[in-house]
Amino acid sequence: MTTTTAPVVTSPRTGVRLRSVPTNKNTEWLNQKAAWCFYIILIVLCWLVLASWTDPGMAWTYVHLGHGAITYFLLHWNKGSPIQDDQGIYDNLTFWEQIDDGVQGTATRKFFTVVPVVLFLLASHGADFRRQPLGLNLLVVVVLTIAKMSGMHKVRIFGINRD
Repeated sequence: MTTTTAPVVTSPRTGVRLRSVPTNKNTEWLNQKAAWCFYIILIVLCWLVLASWTDPGMAWTYVHLGHGAITYFLLHWNKGSPIQDDQGIYDNLTFWEQIDDGVQGTATRKFFTVVPVVLFLLASHGADFRRQPLGLNLLVVVVLTIAKMSGMHKVRIFGINRD
């Protein structure tokens, strides 16, 4: 098996020789602002569809709960990459851990952390407090927020989803 090293690039400004970092084709599309806009538009469209059938305030609750279940599965449960060129280097990483090569505090990670919080606020503010499941909404936002914290990077609680 032959190993390839990353090509060395010389910085034109400082003259320092740097190795170029290979990009993860599985997650690099998330850094595009158009992907963020599509994500927000998809959430609003889901709310519009649900608001046409139910109370608009409760529709935010349903969107928040659905968003929480779907994003937990896609971002924090699924591992690996469908890209063949990766040759299995991301097989033990969740999609969230692959974003920006694990670098914490990037704009993409902040955006995907803020969205569940905003949905929680919309869900808890939009519906009558006697009807909406505040405890369930709180549980969803807490689980999603904790899963996105930097201290949870590559951590498997109780060994769940280890292999």
